[in-house]
Amino acid sequence: MPYGFIRYIENKGYSSETVRSYEKVVNQFFAYLGGIYKKHKEPFQISPSDIKNYLEEQKEKDKSISTINKELAILKTMFHYFWEIDKVPVDPAVKIKRLKVNEKPKVEVTIEQIKQILKKVLSNDAYSKLRKAIFLLATKGLKTSDFRFKKDDVVDFVEKDIVEIKLKNRSILLKDEEATYFLEYFYETVFNGSEYVFTTKPHGEEYGGPIQVMSILNHLRAISQDYLPAESQPLTLISIRRAIAYDLYLKKVPIQQIANDLGIKENSASNYLKHLTEGTLVQKDT
Repeated sequence: MPYGFIRYIENKGYSSETVRSYEKVVNQFFAYLGGIYKKHKEPFQISPSDIKNYLEEQKEKDKSISTINKELAILKTMFHYFWEIDKVPVDPAVKIKRLKVNEKPKVEVTIEQIKQILKKVLSNDAYSKLRKAIFLLATKGLKTSDFRFKKDDVVDFVEKDIVEIKLKNRSILLKDEEATYFLEYFYETVFNGSEYVFTTKPHGEEYGGPIQVMSILNHLRAISQDYLPAESQPLTLISIRRAIAYDLYLKKVPIQQIANDLGIKENSASNYLKHLTEGTLVQKDT
């Protein structure tokens, strides 16, 4: 992989710097697919959804829209090349549109709204245990990649009504009622054949692999329709993380702690808050 694409752009006369940037994005994209699917994916097996999920995850890494659009342009070039050499019958990237550029990031929902919605979600008998567990952890500031923890990463301290979830860059503690709601879902997954707690079952796969971003967004959109005003933007993991970061900033929490709570590096948290506070537009509570 990727079937002579790098040599192709070198022969086209691309500069060495441009070639390196293309190679970095291509390797990053296939590494992403390798983390999602147990089996190696050939180009013809890659769907538009795979590309869209990849782009969504880049947004969660706080990359600028312009950077993500550049990555999309690189992927479009690669898949057009695959189409030209008959590695794909249909170009999966051809209809994917560039993301719209927003001038400034903003806080689209407040932490108070999120807490109110969480209470309603957990008490909603019409919601699945999966939906409740996803939203519960979303309110702790998890990114999509954070949701891909395994069953072995969950520690149940039964006598203390505490659950610890060991993520890559931090640990999450759920206590009392929150622990109970999470465990109700968790123990349903014990014998489902997957090593992951949250899964998405790709077409043709017997067992679910680690959850993909669109699976999470679908649950957040359903919750948004039920509990946010019609004119509001649907909840996303990004908008929830922004609300958490801005709330901590207003409480004068040290930048080191904000970085720790979000599971990111300190310099990333500093830059994130700089852009966030410069463009903040907080909605009024409803």
